[in-house]
Amino acid sequence: MPLYFDHIIHYVNGIASIDFPNHHIKSIQGGKHTELGTYNQLSYIDLHYIEWIDVFDQPLAQSYAQTEEGRLSFANTFKVRNVCEGFKRICLRTNDIHKVKEHLMQFELDVVGPIEMSRTKPDGTVINWQLLYLDDDSDLDLPFIIQWGESDEERKSALKAYFHHDLSIEGVTVQVKNIKKTSENWQSWYGLVVFEEDEQYVNLGFTDDNVVITLEKNNDEQYTTLSLNSAHIKKETRTFYKGAYYLFKPNLHKH
Repeated sequence: MPLYFDHIIHYVNGIASIDFPNHHIKSIQGGKHTELGTYNQLSYIDLHYIEWIDVFDQPLAQSYAQTEEGRLSFANTFKVRNVCEGFKRICLRTNDIHKVKEHLMQFELDVVGPIEMSRTKPDGTVINWQLLYLDDDSDLDLPFIIQWGESDEERKSALKAYFHHDLSIEGVTVQVKNIKKTSENWQSWYGLVVFEEDEQYVNLGFTDDNVVITLEKNNDEQYTTLSLNSAHIKKETRTFYKGAYYLFKPNLHKH
């Protein structure tokens, strides 16, 4: 049951344009999730990507969050008003979402899905996928699961023109109250493995993906930082943009 890092969700209040500092990251128009009341722009690093998301219909988003399908979805973020900008969640990719659900049902988790989803692109074509949400008793919105309607090879062929060939995603930093418990749970639930750890942090990795999930101890549970390797910078640069930290690290071996 291998899982891969798929994308990170960055909520922004006003998504008419993404003007990232120093133009390190560029975005393309995504489309509307008409049943959720949200719309997005996308920054494809490779098949790993950033989803910049905003709400075009808050009553619709709040209404969807009250349904059985939507109660653990991103729309649930908007059950309260005045939501702060920033990273809200990460998504992991699978090729067998039903097998993942069977695995997750072994644990004391609230599991919703798989849910059939679709989005209409600006050119009128429709993208399809399935989502699986899970929840526990923590304050953090847990990583959720996606299975795309196309294979990785098909998606790569369709999207490669939008890839940031000078960048790669190194990892995501997540603040959690209980590092040991979270680490153990994420190893059990998602099949992650420990690369490095001490009392203040744990680095978790995937069996077939290079992205690292860093858990840091903090009473405020949240996704804080996206780390990227860049071929075009010589010095580590930390940028705060719309409620989230982006850490760019030099990568002299990437061309």
